[in-house]
Amino acid sequence: AALADEDGRPLVPSAHPYRWWGMFEPTESKVPLRDRDQPVVLSGSALDQLANTCSLQWFLGREVKADAPATTAQGFGNVVHVLADEVASGRTPADLAVLMERLESVWNALAFDAPWKSAQEKDNARVALERFLKWHILDRTARTPVVSEQDFDVTLEAGDYEVRIRGQMDRVEADGEGRAYVVDFKTGKQAPSAAEVARHPQLAVYQLAVREGAVDEAFDGVRPEPGGAELVHLRQGAARRDGGETLPKVQAQEPLEGEWVGDLLATAAGKVLDERFAPTTGQHCTHCAFRASCSARPEGRHVVE
Repeated sequence: AALADEDGRPLVPSAHPYRWWGMFEPTESKVPLRDRDQPVVLSGSALDQLANTCSLQWFLGREVKADAPATTAQGFGNVVHVLADEVASGRTPADLAVLMERLESVWNALAFDAPWKSAQEKDNARVALERFLKWHILDRTARTPVVSEQDFDVTLEAGDYEVRIRGQMDRVEADGEGRAYVVDFKTGKQAPSAAEVARHPQLAVYQLAVREGAVDEAFDGVRPEPGGAELVHLRQGAARRDGGETLPKVQAQEPLEGEWVGDLLATAAGKVLDERFAPTTGQHCTHCAFRASCSARPEGRHVVE
């Protein structure tokens, strides 16, 4: 307070305790985050964050809109997803030279920290597209592509709540029994464990959407049974006995059994309606943009008690 002014003349106003956030009383909004009379709108990724990762991270990123701008890694993923969609829909031939030409036409729009990083990531994109083409062409013995970039919007009962799930499936295929099989392409550097894939919320939401009629039109108006779902990791190769990595790493989720997905939906909806956004620590903290605002982290705790 003494530093804030000298003889009535402002010196360092920010030093005054009335400017310290730690001295403020907690505030509470008078407007609820969600209308309890309406279904709670969620996506598959939101369900994962709310139920399994960190609800505070979801709130600050999705609701407060405080997340960092899109990164070059996200731009990498967007470009690869678009090219995979073009191949699946037949708009672009399944030819690496053609795909690289398409890639070149948009690559300079991605902002990289240095030219060497741009060149490195372009090489990674080429390898990812090679893996995709081999998977697309050679690994199609059991399933047939039906539709790509399929939007869905379904409302589900989850315990005491109604949950509206919206999103987009990268690719839907028909297996030999006529069931709908959902493919989700991943371009990140990390992959979940086998146990995590078995109860992967995003894949489970896709299967629920199929069950609720999200792909009926693509199957000539007939509602198919969900046949499972899988993550196809285009940045990661599947190890072979000879040490090669020609195909992408694939992690499959079996058709849903039990009520665990409904329990996840109910848990997530309850947190949103009750506005319970407590931080949860874990590996996800390493790359979280909100560590300086998180009470579970040393750098985010109050300095005034």
